[in-house]
Amino acid sequence: MEQTKNEVEANHAEKTLTTQDHDHIGSAVQLAHAAGEQKYSPWTMSMARLYAVLSVAYLCGCLNGFDGSLMGGVNAMKSE
Repeated sequence: MEQTKNEVEANHAEKTLTTQDHDHIGSAVQLAHAAGEQKYSPWTMSMARLYAVLSVAYLCGCLNGFDGSLMGGVNAMKSE
């Protein structure tokens, strides 16, 4: 039975992993598992600062849109 190219590459990759690579993979899996089980609160002081910074950016974006539509309306007006 002939193996496909992907199967051959996968087998080669498994054989070339060192013990150190397995340790890194294991620690990454543990970190992902711990992060998935953690309960985060959206009402901490650091999150309030983040919300404040993002609201400033949001309002600046709204203001740019308002300025653009206002100037477009002014430019479209007929002069007498």
